[in-house]
Amino acid sequence: RHMKLQGFSGSGKTTFYLTMFADMAAGLKSPDEALLCIIDCDLEGQADLIARDSIVPPALRSRILRKVCSTPDEANDMVLAYIDLMHQHKEEHPNGVRMVVLENEGAYYLGCRNHYAESVHGMSEADLLLARQQQALREGKKALPTFEEGQMHSYKVINRLFVQPFERLKMGAELCGAHFISTTLLKERTEGFGTADAKSIVVSAGRPDITDPLFDWIVEFASQQRMKGGDLQTRYIAQIKKSRSCAPFVLENPSQDRFNKAVEKSAN
Repeated sequence: RHMKLQGFSGSGKTTFYLTMFADMAAGLKSPDEALLCIIDCDLEGQADLIARDSIVPPALRSRILRKVCSTPDEANDMVLAYIDLMHQHKEEHPNGVRMVVLENEGAYYLGCRNHYAESVHGMSEADLLLARQQQALREGKKALPTFEEGQMHSYKVINRLFVQPFERLKMGAELCGAHFISTTLLKERTEGFGTADAKSIVVSAGRPDITDPLFDWIVEFASQQRMKGGDLQTRYIAQIKKSRSCAPFVLENPSQDRFNKAVEKSAN
C-alpha cells in the first residue's frame, strides 16, 4: 500500500502505521523479516509511540529505524540510504515485510522553502520575509513578494526539491515490495478574511496538489473528546478519502483488524 495519512496533531496517524506494521509482522517467523524505516521531519513524538508495548511489541522495536532530518539534503541522503537498506532486506528476506515512512509532508515543504531562501538569499525564509516587509515600508508599498526573483523561478526550484524524495521513495518501495507511507497535518485557514463572505476551511499542509496523485490511498484521521462520568473519553475516526481498492468509508476507533475488515467489506 502507498498511503497518505492526514489529520490534526494527535488524531492517530502515527499509531495507525505503527500498528499496521506490527500487524503485518505478527505472522512472520522472525522479527528480522520485518523492517520499518522512518524519515522524521517534525519531531511530534514518534519515539514515545514506538516505545509503547501496546503499539509496538518489544521484540519488533529493534526492527524500526528512525532518523530525524532537519534539511532537504539530510532527508534525501536518508531516502537513498533506506532504499538501499530495503533492497538488501529484500534479498535476505524476500517474503518479509518492509515499510518506509516520511513524517511529515508539511514540515518537509517548509524545510524546502527555508533551504531555498538560505541558499539563494543567505537567510532563513522568516528573516527574508521580515527584510522584504521592511523594504516595502521604505519604498512606500504595502508588501513585496518574499522571493524577489519571482514565483515562476523560485517555486519551480522549491517544488522540484520537494517532490524528489516522494518520487524516489515510491519507486524504491515498488521495487522492494515495500509499503510507502506519508503523513501530513491538516490546518485551518480563513478564506476571504476581512470580508462578509469569510469562512474557515480545513486544508492539508504541504503540497497536496503534487503529492496526492502519488498515493493509492488517502486516509484522513480525526479525534473527538468528551467528559462522561468525570472521565475524558476519546473517539478516533478514520475516513477513506481516496482508494483504488475499495469504496470510501468512515470507521470509528480503527484498529488494524477492524480497518482490514472494513476494506474487505467495501471492496465487495
